[in-house]
Amino acid sequence: MGKRNFYIILSLGVFLTVSLYLYNGIETGAEAIAKRQQYVDELRRKIGSLEQVAEQNGKTIDRLEQQVRQVKVEKSVDFDEDKDKTEEKEKEQEQEQEVAPVPVRGNRGNEGMAHIHQVQKHHKPTPPMTDICNIRENISVAHSDLQMLDLYETWKFENLDGGVWKQGWKIEYDAEKVKALPRLEVIVIPHSHCDPGWIMTFDEYYSRQTRNILNGMAKHLGEKDEMRFIYAEISFFETWWREQSEETRKKVKGYLEAGKLEIVTGGWVMTDEANAHYHSMVTELFEGHEWIQNHLGKNAIPKSHWSIDPFGLSPSLPHLLTSANITNAVLQRVHYSVKRELALKKNLEFYWRQLFGSTGHPDLRSHIMPFYSYDIPHTCGPEPSVCCQFDFRRMPDGGKSCDWGIPPQRITDENVAERAQMIYDQYRKKSQLFKNSVIFQPLGDDFRYDIDFEWNSQYENYKKLFEYMNSKSEWNVHAQFGTLSDYFKKLDTAISESGEKLPTLSGDFFTYADRDDHYWSGYFTSRPFYKQLDRVLQHYLRSAEIAFSLANIEEEGMMESKVFEKLVTARRALSLFQHHDGVTGTAKDHVVLDYGQKMIDALNACEDVLSESLVVLLGIDSTKKMEMDEKRVNENLLPEKLVYKVGQNVVLFNTLSRNRNEPVCIRVDSVDAGIEAEPPVTKQQISPVIEYNEESKKLVAKDGVFELCFLASLGPMESVSLKLVKSTTTSKSEIRTNSKIQVDSSFKSSTVGNGDFIVQNDKVKAEFDGENGMIKKATSLVDDKPIDLNSHFVHYGARKARRKFANGNEDNPAGAYLFLPDGEARELKKEENEWIVIGGDLVRRVFATPMSDLKILQTYTLYQGLPWIDLDNEVDVRSKENFELALRFSTSISSNDEFFTDLNGLQMIKRRRQTKLPTQANFYPMSAGVYIEDDASRMTIHSAQALGVSSLASGQIEIMLDRRLSSDDNRGLQQGVRDNKRTVAHFRIVIEPMSPTSSNKKDERVGFHSHVGHLATWSLHYPVVKMMGETTPKSIASKNLENELNCDLHVVTFRTLASPTTYEANERSTAAEKKAAMVMHRVVPDCRSRLTLPDTSCLTSGIEIEPLKLISSLKSARQTSLTNLYEGQKSEQFILQPNDVSSILVSF
Repeated sequence: MGKRNFYIILSLGVFLTVSLYLYNGIETGAEAIAKRQQYVDELRRKIGSLEQVAEQNGKTIDRLEQQVRQVKVEKSVDFDEDKDKTEEKEKEQEQEQEVAPVPVRGNRGNEGMAHIHQVQKHHKPTPPMTDICNIRENISVAHSDLQMLDLYETWKFENLDGGVWKQGWKIEYDAEKVKALPRLEVIVIPHSHCDPGWIMTFDEYYSRQTRNILNGMAKHLGEKDEMRFIYAEISFFETWWREQSEETRKKVKGYLEAGKLEIVTGGWVMTDEANAHYHSMVTELFEGHEWIQNHLGKNAIPKSHWSIDPFGLSPSLPHLLTSANITNAVLQRVHYSVKRELALKKNLEFYWRQLFGSTGHPDLRSHIMPFYSYDIPHTCGPEPSVCCQFDFRRMPDGGKSCDWGIPPQRITDENVAERAQMIYDQYRKKSQLFKNSVIFQPLGDDFRYDIDFEWNSQYENYKKLFEYMNSKSEWNVHAQFGTLSDYFKKLDTAISESGEKLPTLSGDFFTYADRDDHYWSGYFTSRPFYKQLDRVLQHYLRSAEIAFSLANIEEEGMMESKVFEKLVTARRALSLFQHHDGVTGTAKDHVVLDYGQKMIDALNACEDVLSESLVVLLGIDSTKKMEMDEKRVNENLLPEKLVYKVGQNVVLFNTLSRNRNEPVCIRVDSVDAGIEAEPPVTKQQISPVIEYNEESKKLVAKDGVFELCFLASLGPMESVSLKLVKSTTTSKSEIRTNSKIQVDSSFKSSTVGNGDFIVQNDKVKAEFDGENGMIKKATSLVDDKPIDLNSHFVHYGARKARRKFANGNEDNPAGAYLFLPDGEARELKKEENEWIVIGGDLVRRVFATPMSDLKILQTYTLYQGLPWIDLDNEVDVRSKENFELALRFSTSISSNDEFFTDLNGLQMIKRRRQTKLPTQANFYPMSAGVYIEDDASRMTIHSAQALGVSSLASGQIEIMLDRRLSSDDNRGLQQGVRDNKRTVAHFRIVIEPMSPTSSNKKDERVGFHSHVGHLATWSLHYPVVKMMGETTPKSIASKNLENELNCDLHVVTFRTLASPTTYEANERSTAAEKKAAMVMHRVVPDCRSRLTLPDTSCLTSGIEIEPLKLISSLKSARQTSLTNLYEGQKSEQFILQPNDVSSILVSF
């Protein structure tokens, strides 16, 4: 079309020119003839010129049309634009004045951003949206140059002594040949890694060190023209910003604009990547980015990711980062053998591709630091004893020293030649590990640049080194201070000039080992009490976010600001705990207590937000606060259930975007209690409350308190208030037991022997050991095929540090980070102990106490209509020392050496047991679930907390429950793990008959839950919210969404945006915007499962998301990047690609 229009205009131009010539040619005579000839010659010249221009423009148009087609293809991959939009609709969108540029997904780049590298070509197109079941087969095989699971099969994992680079080899280069190579570009990047809690609490670190670091940044970047600095942790930066004058703030913004200061990643913390759930990863990233956008402006928007301290790396974070338009990354803590193998083939820089990324998901360009650590001795080159001499903080006046006994020297005219040669040699050796002639040296460490001496000494000495090095033409090097963006810009140029393409890589970087057989799989389980508390807060924060946004829309943005302030407080508490020494359980005891108290305060804040919001949604005229149905007295104890009194109201809130028909249970003060509602609740059941008495180590029935369960039918995000009344129609459960427990006489009770017993509902059947009550078999009633489970407890002892390795390294004992067992697990001897079965129409429970010395209480629950078995496991290991407890299932599923674990609750990755590696290397993080399968059956264990998991034999699943260790593992914590508490873990067991598949399962590297599996994990993490409300005359319901979303769509959160914070007298005030981010996740179901959903209505919903139809009072909706740093076009309909996590910005 463009080319045709161009030639029409060209023809018209020629016609007019000729016409003018003919008109002028009316003159006669010789002079006129000569003049006409001159016109003709000139005309011919112009036409010839125009033809050349036309030819060039034609080529340009061809190229532009090709680029437009490519952009359309990429745009359809990223945003799946509606192909049926009318031309009138397109014109309306083009005329919108307020529309910002379309957000860039991943590393596709545009003129407004410095990301010029491109996504690698993908092998397969995305299958049609309607072909849901075949999507899985289409995207379950990773198409990448490097695949981590495959590489693990071929690598030997030898622990060799590499000499000065102990974990590598002797690096050499030809000093003559480097003269002819492209010039070596060296970017030296000053940085300071600030842990928001570890040896000290957040507040202690800030007051003692981080304030000084940021004060130094504000001072020295202004005084030193060539100095640069990067910074990551916005939690600290926000605290510092509160204290600053407008003059200092303006100065810092100037540094950002000038490129002297760069914010990297920009999350609230540098998140852990093993235990953190992706909901919380999104929360902490959004919290940081929103604050940056509100207070630092567009010049501070992060372009690159900086992950130098998390203990192992997950592809889930790159998936979220590319959705937020961060396209480059620097990584550090990767297994030393993996680093060595990648370095041998110069593959330390690569495009990190998702396991499902072959259908168009963006890749994250990544750089792995090649050496042991991110401190200066391990970053300038392969020889730490040399590099340490160039950490000028370690000069005698700096208060630090070198472990190798050779201190740095101040650079002078007398020694600059020698010292420059030393560090140049390190740079040149380091460059041999990369494909392109660009390297960087991180110049920093933990809490560095907290004194003026370091700012001055690093700057002055490196300037002298740079000046000398850059003057040596035979070295062919140019070194300078820079930021991470400076490095990647140089790399872009080098790649463009050399044509040296980077490979693609898929997989993860677990389990991390920093040396020898020291695998960091202990922190997958350390401090499980707080890992569980983290998920409780995640649930209530998400619920409060959704309720507040819905209520604020209802109130047209007029919710009280103090309510929103509490929401911000809760966001920041959850975000802070995602720090890689928080949810990991690797901080000092008093720091863990501080995290715990902050989370308890956040829970109380969420309760207030939920109360205020649900009052608005239900239209209740009340001033009395609602209460959540469970309370925590302090951060040391498990929650206590509140008891509803007859006459009060039970307020329920479904936070899922689909219908829920499931039993809900509360504690009540009367055996005759029941629910009054309209329409009536037909199925209700009352039971005794069974508890574990820690002193007697026996099961007891709680006097005067009962459990009322009733069938609740709730629409998507619906809230209801039901009346608790006296009722004579509530059915009473029956009790079977092998003990002498006394229960209320209202219940029929019978005592039986120790024979095995069966409990079942309409979907699943479970068989239990009659001696101790532990589960033995489970059967799905779809195929009636029993699956042996044979659950039992095992334990590991802790290895002591008593030996040296062949490479000369000293051993360390197990600790908070390291899992170092003293041998294979030993099975704990089974005891004959009491159990109780409570049976009813709606809910059936089994209470078992299999281990008295560990005070174990197991509660199994089968809910009518639901095809799974819930298991709550309470344990107390305080009677043990150097003891690691695990729950093992030895099943009849023929899984061979393969199993699947989740990554951050976002995806399932295939694992393969590596017999060449030790036991601790075969444990992986389980953030939310694990499954094993064969051709006929799958067993999944969904988890409501992060723990370590493995499969050490075919058919086995082994889940770590708690660990108690007296020793420090020499990784900096300087203590063992002995602050154990009575801890609960919540699991959900799903047995699924599977249909045969035609796909090549051998090639699959990623797994997917079934429709039932996705519902199982969402409803486990986000149960129906239950609150205690004031009495109202009748039951009330509030339908907050007009329609339910498709089964494959999940609302990660519905987050009201914050206005810029007002800081006055060191106090903050943050108001809510009339905007909210609807963060959505589209999952892929495994359709081989033969289980069916309890409510299939969501299957009939379209895959489209139409916010203005879901909530009629919304004014507009538009595309946006994940954390709202880039806004796109308005639209009424949005379609996510499979596995996408994306945001929709709505206004009201």
